[in-house]
Amino acid sequence: MRKETYIFLDIEAAIVRGKQHIIEIGAVKWLPNDEVEFFSELIQPYKFKKLNSRIQKLTGIQTEDLLYAPSFKQVIKRFMEWSQGDTIFVTFGEFDRKVLEEELFRNRIQRHFIYPIVDFQQKYMIENQLKVQPSLSELMEKFEVVAEQHRALQDANTLFKIFKASGGHEMIEKQKTNQFALMLSENHHEENEVDVYLTYVTGEVFPSHIRIHSINSLHKSLSCIKTEKEIVQEDGTIVKSEYNEILPNEELAQFLHTVRDDLENKVLITRSGLKQISRIYRLHHCVLPKTEVMTLQHLLMDEGLLSRFTMNGQSIDTYEKTISKLLFRYKHKLIDEFEKRNLFSNEVVKV
Repeated sequence: MRKETYIFLDIEAAIVRGKQHIIEIGAVKWLPNDEVEFFSELIQPYKFKKLNSRIQKLTGIQTEDLLYAPSFKQVIKRFMEWSQGDTIFVTFGEFDRKVLEEELFRNRIQRHFIYPIVDFQQKYMIENQLKVQPSLSELMEKFEVVAEQHRALQDANTLFKIFKASGGHEMIEKQKTNQFALMLSENHHEENEVDVYLTYVTGEVFPSHIRIHSINSLHKSLSCIKTEKEIVQEDGTIVKSEYNEILPNEELAQFLHTVRDDLENKVLITRSGLKQISRIYRLHHCVLPKTEVMTLQHLLMDEGLLSRFTMNGQSIDTYEKTISKLLFRYKHKLIDEFEKRNLFSNEVVKV
């Protein structure tokens, strides 16, 4: 029998004074005995005046509805009481967690009650090795879930139905891991070549400590050739421009393929996203598997700390030692994020 209580969460937000503010919280609580409870409340943002017409059309929420709605602090207090207990929050995408964390921080309210929180969209993509994010409507069609008006509670209930139909609980349990892989890359462009530095770190995360298994680095200079490209303008004229085409390297390709094969059942951590690393992989005709992804940028939340994970003229040997020291210094941030994402299995927790 399932022991976990899941809360499927959806948030409607609008930009007020240049920032996203929550205007509605909708949630469905799925208890271990299969009973279901609901939560739905509108929220009036601080100093709110008028709701964007696009949001009104999309959700059906009107300006007048929010003018008479309670404040975020009033609603979140009731939501905390409703959701208390040993629960796991489930969202579809990163947006809901991000906006809720920002709103709680802005109102100086502790955020611990919303953890652990799982991004089901990412879990579904990993399970099915999808490269393109599926929309909620696409999954509704796939699992024959009937839609209602685009409101927070309706979307939360839709997510709940898709979760049940797709075996979401088993999906989450299957993907739990305490293994991580940190992939750092730096490119230094010269006139006729690009210096590529790659560092790949593997290890384990436990509730009280981390363990590093290996650190491997590679430095390769990739040759460039000048290539001419034709660009068709709006008026039909053709403009020729030159650019440097980077050529692949066989040894670097082998390194990338080894990393790809090693990533199974590991959380991939990058400096600030997959964009730069993906370019190198595409150049060498190597595709990264879809896996749980974190960034140091999000973990550290400090550009100064993030900059410490760059080479800054260090030798590879010194850089690897620096990375090892930094990982141990900020291990609590890594441990916290694993806990927040519900990645630890019961066996790991007992270690």
